Amino acid sequence: MLWKKVRGVGTKNEIVYDLRHFERDFNGTEQVNGLELALAEPKKDIRIKMLANEQREAGIPYESGDKIFSLRAVWKNDSNTQSALCNVYVDETHGEWISANCSCSEFNRNRYCCHHVTALLSQYLMDHWGTEIFRGTKIEKKLAEQAGVPDPFVPGVLRKTDQDLLEMLNMPQVGNMDPLAELATNTELHMECHLAKEKGGVSLELKIGSKRRYVVKSMLELFRSCDEGRVYQIGKTDCLSSLDQFDMDGRRAMELLLGQYRHKKSTPYFSTMFLRTSGSYNERYVYLEGRDLDAWMENVGEIPCYVGDDQVRIRLDGAGPEISMERQPYGMLLKTESFFILAKTEDWIYFQTGDRVSRTRNQQGGRLGEILELLSGKSEFYIRNKELPLFFGQVLPAIEDQTEIQTTGFALDEYRPEIPKVSIYLDISQDEIISCQVKCRYDRSGKEYLLYDETDRSVRNNGFEEELRRVTGKYFNAYDETNKSMCLSGGPEELYHFLTESVTELGKSGEVFISDALQKLKVRKLPSVDIGIRMDTGLLYMSIQAPDMTKDELAEILSLYSNKKKFFRLKNGSFMTTDPEKQKEWAVLAETFLQYGKKDPASMEIPAFRALYLDEMLKNRDGIILEENRKYKELLFNMDTAKEANDEVPESLRGILRPYQADGFRWMKTLKRCGFCGILADDMGLGKTLQMLTFLLSEKEEGKTGDELRTLIVTPASLVYNWKKEIGQFVPELSCKVITGNAAERQEMIQNEEDRDIWITSYDLLKRDIACYENIRFANQVIDEAQYIKNHGTQAAKSVRLIQSGFRMALTGTPMENRLSELWSIFDFLMPGFLYGYQGFREKFEEAIMNDRDEEVSARLRSMVHPFILRRLKKDVLTELPDKIEKTVTIELEGEQRKLYDAYAKRLKLYLEKQSKEEFKQSKLEVLKELTRLRQLCCGPELFLENYHGENAKMDACVELVRQAVDGGHKVLLFSQFTSVLDEIEKALAKEKIEDHRIDGSVSKEQRIRLVDSFETDDVPVFCISLKAGGTGLNLTAADIVIHYDPWWNVAAQNQATDRAHRIGQRNTVTVYDLIAENTIEEQIKKLQESKSALAEEILSGEGIQSIVLDRDEILKML
Repeated sequence: MLWKKVRGVGTKNEIVYDLRHFERDFNGTEQVNGLELALAEPKKDIRIKMLANEQREAGIPYESGDKIFSLRAVWKNDSNTQSALCNVYVDETHGEWISANCSCSEFNRNRYCCHHVTALLSQYLMDHWGTEIFRGTKIEKKLAEQAGVPDPFVPGVLRKTDQDLLEMLNMPQVGNMDPLAELATNTELHMECHLAKEKGGVSLELKIGSKRRYVVKSMLELFRSCDEGRVYQIGKTDCLSSLDQFDMDGRRAMELLLGQYRHKKSTPYFSTMFLRTSGSYNERYVYLEGRDLDAWMENVGEIPCYVGDDQVRIRLDGAGPEISMERQPYGMLLKTESFFILAKTEDWIYFQTGDRVSRTRNQQGGRLGEILELLSGKSEFYIRNKELPLFFGQVLPAIEDQTEIQTTGFALDEYRPEIPKVSIYLDISQDEIISCQVKCRYDRSGKEYLLYDETDRSVRNNGFEEELRRVTGKYFNAYDETNKSMCLSGGPEELYHFLTESVTELGKSGEVFISDALQKLKVRKLPSVDIGIRMDTGLLYMSIQAPDMTKDELAEILSLYSNKKKFFRLKNGSFMTTDPEKQKEWAVLAETFLQYGKKDPASMEIPAFRALYLDEMLKNRDGIILEENRKYKELLFNMDTAKEANDEVPESLRGILRPYQADGFRWMKTLKRCGFCGILADDMGLGKTLQMLTFLLSEKEEGKTGDELRTLIVTPASLVYNWKKEIGQFVPELSCKVITGNAAERQEMIQNEEDRDIWITSYDLLKRDIACYENIRFANQVIDEAQYIKNHGTQAAKSVRLIQSGFRMALTGTPMENRLSELWSIFDFLMPGFLYGYQGFREKFEEAIMNDRDEEVSARLRSMVHPFILRRLKKDVLTELPDKIEKTVTIELEGEQRKLYDAYAKRLKLYLEKQSKEEFKQSKLEVLKELTRLRQLCCGPELFLENYHGENAKMDACVELVRQAVDGGHKVLLFSQFTSVLDEIEKALAKEKIEDHRIDGSVSKEQRIRLVDSFETDDVPVFCISLKAGGTGLNLTAADIVIHYDPWWNVAAQNQATDRAHRIGQRNTVTVYDLIAENTIEEQIKKLQESKSALAEEILSGEGIQSIVLDRDEILKML
């Protein structure tokens, strides 16, 4: 159901902080002052959901499921050097504000509230409910009185003069000079910084000045002044107006801090730039951590720095503190200079030694930080001999890389841990669990230990072994305590990965020994194959053999092969690795075997229509030896040279057919001669009908009659008489009859002994009369506008398949409009089984192409269908055809029409946003109805709102466009999806005294012919046509202007309509106007057309395939 929010009250499943809570928590003055500030200085993006750790830091107990939000904003105070940073914490789950803090003096006095707090909550309420939440309340009335304005919610009415400008205007003037600015410009400023250790980082305090340096009390105000180009006063004598006043080091440091400020101020993390104390942020201190701290340390240069009371020098030489070791009778003494760890970042550890701050690398995953923390607290450590191996194995490697160790009484090499020799033993159990034992052999002691055995830990290289555990352990997922071994359990995927990759990687850690059982699991490559193809008695006989494999092994490989898998496993346990370089040919071999091979790949019978596909996919491929017999080669040659065949164009048509039409005729002759069928998919207006009639006349001139010539042409009802007319015009030698009349009359015509060369019927009548055709065989069957059978489950599609016919042709300019299944349906009529059954087609092609965008599968499908589809475009073959200019006329909806559209669009958007995907599937019809309403509102609200008498911007634009065209002597075709739109257009044209013809679904076939002939010769300037009824089969070249009043989802239908004028016979440039309502669903339909219009062209030309089916998210984007 569509729903709306009620002012100040949450929805059924939503509890939020609303007006009732606001009035409960604050008095009238606090409410009014806060709302006034919120309207005067509105803030954006104030609401941030708090994470669990942030709640705990703010002292808010964390409970799972609670929705706690932080409202945060910075407000300017009256003072030019300070701002108020305000935070309010709101519990939306229970409708409560928890606490607040603000840096202003008012909050410090009251301790719970100030006008910044109530301003934040007022802004929050308006963001959630709009200003309507306050309208009509006591708060609005008091605010209007206080501000002295009739409506305080008018944008900008409460905005005040900028405080900075106001102070400048009130500043006393002395001549034309500003001594403060003059002083600031001519005084060189210096900086010193004070650093203090904080949790996770350091705090930074700055002092700035010329002779004397003053503490910067508000770093935030300093940043804002620099960022906005304002003068910032320093003490009583200095001020800052430009960064150029700083010395070189000071300027570099300020530019760095300003960069961090500018980056963070537009993010939710802005407040973290300042030190947090007692739950609020202190603008006096900048908080530096992580990479920001690294950048500061690297750019501080020679700026005087202090840590506590100590002045220090920053020296980033990467060396750790000085460490020395001295041999003692029963152990060693470790000494370190006194140092203090200042901070740690991801990459560095910063420490102070005397008057110097240095840093050393922070090893990721290492123990250096832990060791330095220990050493910083105590300057001297004693290590007994017993623990020396542990120390030298675990601690020494961490500190030795970072600092030089001075030794007394011994050499480090004497105590460095020995690197053992590593042996890795791999085995596999009967239930295919891989086990791995790792052994470490120490030559000094002559002992060998299992990696996971804890024996003699004090004398082993524990650091090395710990790293060895980490490196080898990632290849296993279990541990066997009994055998101290790592294990890997899983399916074939894990086993294959281990054999092909993990074994090699383990070899980098030591010598690998593999058991006999594991060695039996071989990983093999695809074999080379010998293929033989011969043609005989209209069938292909194909054999596949592999020299190094048995018939059963090869059959198993062909049965299991898939391009989607890196490998597959055979019955004997071995693995077969697929090869990306050979996946095309192997996919074809596997596909062919599964469909035709049964059990023996060496003996397969295949329909001849697979010949060209097999030739293209298998010839000249590495690893394949292909042998072909003479008949098979002749078939390939004939199809390759189909357009250059020796078939003569009938003499009566030689002066009429264009060269490309003669090629099409010869292509059809070759198809029939080779036993194939096909789709003539030429662009609209290229004369598909004439090419088909040329083929039929040629058949008759070869002496064929009766059962060898009889042809059934199935066409849309609107084109039945158009075919009869063109037969009489171009091939009068062919006799024809049109199957019309009532059921009894049609039955008599079908069963009449008087035969004709060509029978013409419509899709609608064929499905009614299909039983009458049961015992009739046709030599040829032609379906015109073949997209009529795109849905294979319809009666029209089933009926054309039931006709007994030898050679079949499909004529269509759009073999695919939306889905790949449409192409399958046409080919299932032409050559059943060519694209498999529909379920097989879906699994092999449609799902992979539509859902996965699989280019490899798309290329295979293109290779299969390409020989049986002939498609030429007008731009390629009709160079003399006048240009077609396409223009989009953008129309702005206004007034009541705009309001109605926005209301309906918003209603649908809310409806969809509340739906789940399952609910959307169940309500598609309702959604489609609403989308149609939006399209009708663009065309004119009066289409479904009876009492609407407001504006219709599109109708006005359309009538004006028609008027200009008629005045210019042009004829116009005007198309619309809606017959009700045509009604309104005709009324508007009548007012302008402009005559028109009209075709829609109610016009009979005979009347259509008369209207078309009349328009070609009379003075009526406009032809109004419904897109569905008149978009195909009409020749209207008298018109040179086409207007599409409303866009349709499928641009192919619009293109077909346009080509009623832009076709052979047109002498003038054709201008096409698309009328599109701006900022409406029509603009989105236009974009959809542009992105998805080329489905048919893509499968024929190889540019990818996309679906036009809309889901819930796509519809939401359109609103």
